[in-house]
Amino acid sequence: MVALAVAQALVERRLGLSGGVSVVIVAGVWAGWTYWHSFAFLRHRERYLAQLSRPYRRALVFDLYPGMSVSFSQMLRSSWNGANLRAGRVLPQLPHNAGRAIEMAAGWLLAAGAFTVFSAAWLTLGTARVGFVPEFVGTDVFVPLRRGPYRSVRHPLFWSGIGLSCALALISGTATALAVAAVNFAYGIVYNTLEDRRLGLVFGQRYSSYAREVPHIIPARMMLHGVNGQGQNANSPLSRRR
Repeated sequence: MVALAVAQALVERRLGLSGGVSVVIVAGVWAGWTYWHSFAFLRHRERYLAQLSRPYRRALVFDLYPGMSVSFSQMLRSSWNGANLRAGRVLPQLPHNAGRAIEMAAGWLLAAGAFTVFSAAWLTLGTARVGFVPEFVGTDVFVPLRRGPYRSVRHPLFWSGIGLSCALALISGTATALAVAAVNFAYGIVYNTLEDRRLGLVFGQRYSSYAREVPHIIPARMMLHGVNGQGQNANSPLSRRR
């Protein structure tokens, strides 16, 4: 994913593309990724399960590894883009005034928070679950997890990537970086719906029930109902990855 982000930035700089074009490219990548994530991958999964003795191996090579690499590479694009390369703003610069120092400090704090959430979510799920294994093995015994960040919100892995994108934008401080981070954040809202739909098709009512109980991003239901024992701050699917 790092190589993809760097390659895109190098091509943009080589072609002399503006920051606005970089933003459009990021949005276009998300549009193409949406087709894979929400439609093509579902069809491929069904075909692999029906035709192959080891369906997960085919999915990992031809769908999951490329798909995850593309998605998380876009989180890095708020830093790695052609405009930032031309301006020498990919790597952190010393702040030139107090306002910039505050902005950069906020970026580093956000980056630390995103890394913490990412680590906690990965440790909660384990590598196999992060890698979609339960979507190919044991879907009939799917049981939501009830610990870690998944007690409070859905899709923390994906949102930790978006948090990193916003952090890199603050650290970089360019208009292009901020615009790319805004596109990534907006896509995170779209992703919430897309991933809920996909996992509902894979795991059925068990996931749909979980999705009704745990909110997106802000644990509003947890704050309103979790303290009274209503069971609202629970559940994460075995296949949660982002």
